[in-house]
Amino acid sequence: MLLRSEFFPLAPYTETLTMSQTFQSFLGVDLHKCTVSLAAVNATGDEVARLKISTKSTGKIEDWLLKLPRPSQLAVEACPFVEWFIDRFRPCVDRIDIADATELASRRGKRRKTDRNDALDIARRLARGECPLGFIADGGLMQLRKLGRHWRLLSRLSSRTKHSMKSMLNAANIRGPKFDGASAQRWFLANSDLLRPVQQEAFADFIDILNLVERQRQRLRRKIVFATRSQRFAPTVARLMTVPGIAEIWGAIIAAEIGPFDRFPNADTLEFWAGLTADMKESAGRTQSGHITKAGSVTLRWALCKAAVTLCQSDARQEAIRQRLIRRIGKPKANVAMGRRLLRILYAMIRDGQDYQRGPRRDRTRAANQARLGSKKRLRRKQQAA
Repeated sequence: MLLRSEFFPLAPYTETLTMSQTFQSFLGVDLHKCTVSLAAVNATGDEVARLKISTKSTGKIEDWLLKLPRPSQLAVEACPFVEWFIDRFRPCVDRIDIADATELASRRGKRRKTDRNDALDIARRLARGECPLGFIADGGLMQLRKLGRHWRLLSRLSSRTKHSMKSMLNAANIRGPKFDGASAQRWFLANSDLLRPVQQEAFADFIDILNLVERQRQRLRRKIVFATRSQRFAPTVARLMTVPGIAEIWGAIIAAEIGPFDRFPNADTLEFWAGLTADMKESAGRTQSGHITKAGSVTLRWALCKAAVTLCQSDARQEAIRQRLIRRIGKPKANVAMGRRLLRILYAMIRDGQDYQRGPRRDRTRAANQARLGSKKRLRRKQQAA
């Protein structure tokens, strides 16, 4: 059995299985939330069995899989809820893979789309050795991914809670404290009389949410740090942490979401896989660059963009690039572009085995003073114009 890596322009990294006669059955699966369609073909591509059934009937699916000639290979089309299917039915087949949905759609072209046709198409491509296969993370890597994704969700909840507290104080024309659980609690005990009764209840609820999220984040931090101290992840995370702005948590999230860096032949492939490349639209001979594809992990893009902005706060060279982009395309797109740039830097670091080469330090005090001076000048010009 051979795996041949291929790089298709403007397509995610895929692996194509070279056809082998060791398998007797090839199975394609089109998975949905409530139903699943399965099709089985032999080595020549002739359909031998098919099944469409509810996802709750796991026992019947298992019996159907075990009745097929062995050894068997199964490929399930990638979707957000594919993990349970792989874990549940991995023992029922000799090999299980994920079929890349994006590349499959581009290769299929225009045709009648049904669940049965999709499952049968995957099975026949698998038998011919032409099915684009994705990467399946093992148990340890998937566990670290889940921890990182949970960290992101808790961080977003904390940010939304702080934003709501700040909006409430701004509506009452009150200057509040630094919004962490302890400071907010102390401020509320001393200044709760400044708020109306309904606002007091809402603010107290927000403080309870913030304290709960902070306790959960502390427990989650210990789990992530403990996982990254293993021999498998420690060297990669340590090299990523040489970048100013990437601490142990973000280093662990980036390393877990990407997995083995060497499975990508170049930085362009990794960039597309992460969903950070522009969506190209072509019509009447004209090509227009659109928004990023967002095809990969949202947690990876979140960590990269956050780390890139933090890096710019201490590296004058990166901040100069960011400021040029801000003037040209605006701050949100500039931050995404810096995240894409950081991803390419990280790939080169891991590929070459080198630490990050830091540029000149940025004087943040001077930059802040210049920003304030610029704001005053703009305000003065508006007043003079009025």
